[in-house]
Amino acid sequence: MRPSYRKMALVGVGLAAAALAASASVVAGGAARLPAAFRGLASASLATDKRHPDAAPPEGYAENLPKFASMLDVLLAWNPDDPAEPAGGSKFDTLEVIDWATEGAMERATELRNLEIPFKIKNMPELDEVAKKWADDDYVIEGMSSRKSYTINTAHNGHFMFYQSNAMAKELKKSLRPANGYSSSKQASNAFKPRGYTFDHPPPVPLPMSFAKFWEESAALEEANKAKPPNEDAESRHLYLSTGDSWEGAGDTMISRDINLFEKDAPTRDLFIPEPTDVRGQHCRFGMRGVVAEQHWDGHRNFIYMLRGMKRYVINPPAACTAMDMMHSGPSRRHAGIDFSDPEAISDPETAAQLDKAQAVETVLRAGEILYMPSFWLHYIVSMGRSIQCNTRSGVGHMYGEDAAGINKCEVGRSPPPATPEELATAAAKVEAKINDFRLPQA
Repeated sequence: MRPSYRKMALVGVGLAAAALAASASVVAGGAARLPAAFRGLASASLATDKRHPDAAPPEGYAENLPKFASMLDVLLAWNPDDPAEPAGGSKFDTLEVIDWATEGAMERATELRNLEIPFKIKNMPELDEVAKKWADDDYVIEGMSSRKSYTINTAHNGHFMFYQSNAMAKELKKSLRPANGYSSSKQASNAFKPRGYTFDHPPPVPLPMSFAKFWEESAALEEANKAKPPNEDAESRHLYLSTGDSWEGAGDTMISRDINLFEKDAPTRDLFIPEPTDVRGQHCRFGMRGVVAEQHWDGHRNFIYMLRGMKRYVINPPAACTAMDMMHSGPSRRHAGIDFSDPEAISDPETAAQLDKAQAVETVLRAGEILYMPSFWLHYIVSMGRSIQCNTRSGVGHMYGEDAAGINKCEVGRSPPPATPEELATAAAKVEAKINDFRLPQA
């Protein structure tokens, strides 16, 4: 069972040595938060001039928001470690879906994007054609094999916590360097490699591998995992590839060759690239069933397009971040410090009460569909099968009121007020009623 991501086990070292060792190696390191004494300052905020905590949202914002549920209710209804869609689908999928074949679709999508509200698009011929091509394994292998090798991430279970070891090393170098200093972040990182420590939940390990080998090995692993009881499936080895390419057709893989939504003469360009001078490239993620991308926010406007398979997205407005124990510094900053699939973690009285107050919505993104994720909206992603999902980010959106205030608090690690006795009792009753169904079946 995975504990909270903040917990770490230290073996035979002091806190200072352990903190430095966290940046030493993704094999020995871990996705937990540093001890309080060694947390550095949060990284510089993105476009703080676009945050308006003392201003009301623009006209039309509240009226167009999806119907929210409690984050606790969403989680208890469907354990994130279970990639199978519940019978009848999710009852919390209330995002607006725009049919691209209908009149006014572009105008409505632009309106919701400008309001910074998540929504979906379906029936876009350009994406449907790509999804049809990418359903063919041979086509995918050939289309991605122009590069001899990729960095494949492997984890001892399905959870792939973001881990930026270089950022950790730089942060620690400033506060824990010896009198004569370290000459580089790499030297600071290597200094404590042999000291011997472990995290309870180590981060993914990078492996060089050809795309063909990755695609074939991940398929074999997926079939083997499916044959196991659900709790063992979730705790088995998983592989995951995240890679980027040009967004203007000049790249060397099928990503830039096949996806033409962003070409200068494409009618969709203005929708997907609202700020052409601030584009974060095109990134694609190739994952097997059960891969989980832990809850986080991104600072830029984000259009996500599903090109094979399905993924579950649990989405929260920015104000909800205060309930999620967000890590505001260290190698996994911007990510939640709670393992939402762990029955013990969400059964904690204070955690459950905070999650019960947090707003949430979820959706299943299917091949050919697009999801708009506004700046700083939190999202938690589960691959429901063999999948390919791409995205592009452009510009930073505005935030107002409690959403802007919430992100400002989370970036510096401020906790929400403690839950009241009534809130604790309400959440405890929900957990008691649902927790047995939440636990994954065992052999």
